[in-house]
Amino acid sequence: MPYQVPQSVRTIIPPLAEAVLAVQAWIKPKAPPRYDQFIPKLGSVPWRPGAAEPMLSTANFEIVRYLELLVDGDGENVALAPRWNTIKADPTKFFQSRSGLPAADWRRGRQGLAPGAKFGAFDPDSSNFAFVGQESGGPLKAMSRMEFYEACWGPLTDALQFKPPSDAAGWVAFRDNLRTDQFTVNWPTSKVVKSSAFIRQFTLDVLRACLGQRNDAITAKDPVWQRAVLIEVGENRRPDDPYTVQDAGQAVGTFTNAI
Repeated sequence: MPYQVPQSVRTIIPPLAEAVLAVQAWIKPKAPPRYDQFIPKLGSVPWRPGAAEPMLSTANFEIVRYLELLVDGDGENVALAPRWNTIKADPTKFFQSRSGLPAADWRRGRQGLAPGAKFGAFDPDSSNFAFVGQESGGPLKAMSRMEFYEACWGPLTDALQFKPPSDAAGWVAFRDNLRTDQFTVNWPTSKVVKSSAFIRQFTLDVLRACLGQRNDAITAKDPVWQRAVLIEVGENRRPDDPYTVQDAGQAVGTFTNAI
């Protein structure tokens, strides 16, 4: 069954996403980009309807749906996380020596090896697994994306109810409190996932949704929406550009003539 973000969280995500990446506040006073500088040239863009104010925000990128699709596509970590945790607890569980000796005996017969093995790829200071949690005082725990976010929705809701934002500035303050683990009662650092770890991962996912140009949550829209924020900053590159050597030569010629 496709993953669904809980109803209690669905209203929190959009304003929090805008607090993380303030597209709406940034674009409102901004002049339109030079449409003739893009390849191919742009005549107009749907978020700038004539003389009206631009209508672009993180809400246009369907962040809730995007997170749900990321969870649905996380099968690799769903399968891998339990195995990492098993090996962390018993690094030689799947060890097989050519001689048939048990792991402890095999290691004992080799000079320079410590008596006990350690899963070094998953030490506390490593970043080799995408999603991790940690019980208070316990070892790191590898998690799937769903496990990670599911561990966050409850305390996120509690933190919001404790200090609900009433405007954009309030959401920015709420974001900053999450970043610095300030909700010591509603989201204590003893939780499996700290609020600072949550907002870091959430920020990465918002950036991917708005800048990655591969947002499957908005594929029904005009493809130009995938590039909306990048168009506004004047960025012309995009995935799978079909430019040829001849195109590059023509661009160089145009630039040379211009100077």
